[in-house]
Amino acid sequence: MKSISLVASAAIVVTSSLIFVDASSSLNKGHQFSAIHRRRNHTNNNNRNSINQLLKNEGLQITSKLQNEATNNDDVFWSIRGGAAAASLTDPATKITFNDTIETNNKQQLTLLGVGVRKKGPIKVYSVGVYATPERKELLSTCSKTTEALVTLRDSLSSTGNNDNVQMTFLLKMNFKVSAEKMASAIVDSVIPRTTSTSTETESVKTLQKLILDGVAASAKGAATPGTELKFDCLSNGDVKVAVDGKEVGIASGLGSAFANVFLDEEGVSPALRDSIVENCCGIVSPSAASNEKEEDGSFEITMSQTSEGKSNVKTKFQFPKGVKDVVDAAKNTNSASSSSEKGASSTTTTTTTTSRKDQHISASIPITPAEMPHFASMSVMMFLFIYVFTTVRDTKDTLVVSNCGAEAIPFLKLYGVMPCATAFIVMYSKLSNALGKQTLFYVTLLPFFVFYGVFAFVLFPNRDVIHFPLAEGAAAAGGGALTAATNLMRYWSFSLFFIVSELWASAGVPLLFWQCANDVTPMAQAKRFYPLFAVTGNLAPIVSGKVMSKVISLQKTKDDIGFGATLKKLAVIKAVVGLGIIFIYRNVYAMAEERDRKERTEQSLSTIRGIEETGKVQITMKFEKPKQKLTLRESMKELMQSKELKAMATMVFCYNVCVELTEVLWKSILRKQYPSKSLYMEYMANFSQTVGTVAFLLQLIAPGILNVFGWRGTAMIPPITMGVLAI
Repeated sequence: MKSISLVASAAIVVTSSLIFVDASSSLNKGHQFSAIHRRRNHTNNNNRNSINQLLKNEGLQITSKLQNEATNNDDVFWSIRGGAAAASLTDPATKITFNDTIETNNKQQLTLLGVGVRKKGPIKVYSVGVYATPERKELLSTCSKTTEALVTLRDSLSSTGNNDNVQMTFLLKMNFKVSAEKMASAIVDSVIPRTTSTSTETESVKTLQKLILDGVAASAKGAATPGTELKFDCLSNGDVKVAVDGKEVGIASGLGSAFANVFLDEEGVSPALRDSIVENCCGIVSPSAASNEKEEDGSFEITMSQTSEGKSNVKTKFQFPKGVKDVVDAAKNTNSASSSSEKGASSTTTTTTTTSRKDQHISASIPITPAEMPHFASMSVMMFLFIYVFTTVRDTKDTLVVSNCGAEAIPFLKLYGVMPCATAFIVMYSKLSNALGKQTLFYVTLLPFFVFYGVFAFVLFPNRDVIHFPLAEGAAAAGGGALTAATNLMRYWSFSLFFIVSELWASAGVPLLFWQCANDVTPMAQAKRFYPLFAVTGNLAPIVSGKVMSKVISLQKTKDDIGFGATLKKLAVIKAVVGLGIIFIYRNVYAMAEERDRKERTEQSLSTIRGIEETGKVQITMKFEKPKQKLTLRESMKELMQSKELKAMATMVFCYNVCVELTEVLWKSILRKQYPSKSLYMEYMANFSQTVGTVAFLLQLIAPGILNVFGWRGTAMIPPITMGVLAI
């Protein structure tokens, strides 16, 4: 196990070392990235050279800085810089494409920063691409993805020099035909507000207008037609060089910053260009990525501020072994037993057979592999435990309320007690979900239920005569009815509270806590196979719960309230044990999920190593998830109400509950007369739960056959039709 773990770590290292190979293509839209590697006592230049060659093939570069050479090269600093390949970009508005780099007359290489469209009303006049020196692009890479980065870019042009090197180029590609006069005047009209209106600049503006007019007029069609290219080079000395369709026209002095501001300032003529520059160039490299000299032995660090998908602050650190070659050799040794030969040796055959059996389903009706069985068994037991508690407290709450308040009190209690408390619970849960982590939220939601059941069994029920309100004078002579039922609910407030808490458990147990956990730890491929089987296993819980309750009740010495109180205590202890079991399984399934993810990453890393061995290259896909935005309760309700399907389901649930309420009041009233004591009533409910569980289990097994015969619609109509027939 330890060797596998070491190889897994090594594989991750190789993957992280080469992640830049694919990053140069997946983040090539003007993105840059960097990484720092520090290690001690390993100065094998062969490793560095092999990585260097691998990255060089992808247009990247690795440099090394040896420190303390006098002390046997104790520290080695590697710095990998990426971003050499800024791919061509296409303006989505006009579909005009700009090359990733251009070369100036003096052999300067300029890199594409971004592209955008210039609109005049609904007309897309031209697309513009901005090119700059690599130093300026690297400067942007350390800026956050805000428009403040454009201020930094503009400020970088303010410094002037005495040479004519190009600092930035604006390449305009026409999409709509414009006359030479209109084109020249339109550009100049945008430049003038950005000048200081000195006599020198005024003359320069006139020069710029004449250069554009002459250049466009001298073009093949005498106008700026689709396909015409106008290039404006902002020089180090502050001048602007104008060229049309590759032919240099002339220079307008002192307008470099003003011309750049036409496109880059807050009122720029192409907002899309500004957004493109920020998106493609900013927030890629941490400002401290190449300068942090803090010693971190044996680590490889990648820092990316934001991706095109919107995820921010990505930072990963990996342990780095002796070298890529050592890692590959370790992987070879680990996998030699299964991949070195297929010569017919019995041990190899046995290994292959075992592996194939692990990937096979247990049977056609149980589509689970042996390797998946621990996860499936854990989740099935968890669902069983949730439903066990639900069945126990359901039978108990009915016993308490019906025996003391009457069945007619249940509708009052659900309307005026359960509904407000359920609403408060939903609001509180929504607020806590925004403040707590998933596991903390699970414990905070789960534990109060079991604490209450313990307090009720050991404190509230034994002291019921003390804490409950006395019977009002004349209440006994008033007879039954709704008013008496409502009065009894307030008199036996602890029983009403037990009923409300148990109803909340029905909503918070399986529907909320269990399925949230299941969705978190069960991959989609397994969910399709596991979820129906979870329901089959869960339906065994009412059977077991009924058996346990019947057994506990049979051990009562008396059938009065004292004996019933002893039963409540025993059931509370059992529920406490079940609660601990739920917590244990919850922690275990999350641990298994993390281990499964680790193994999957290991397999991917080993696959990466095999790819390195075979081709010397490997392609790695970097996936970033956009962080989920948590909605408020009001926003969630608004989203739900916009769905026709959800509104239809809500209507079905409402009608279902109306039918249940109308039915159970009459049915439970009859049961109260038949079983007047709490113990007898609970014993009947326990036996009834066994029957319901058995029927539900059998129906779950034959459900596929019913669906095949009647279809989804026909199957869904069976319960309401049955209810209607029985009502008649």
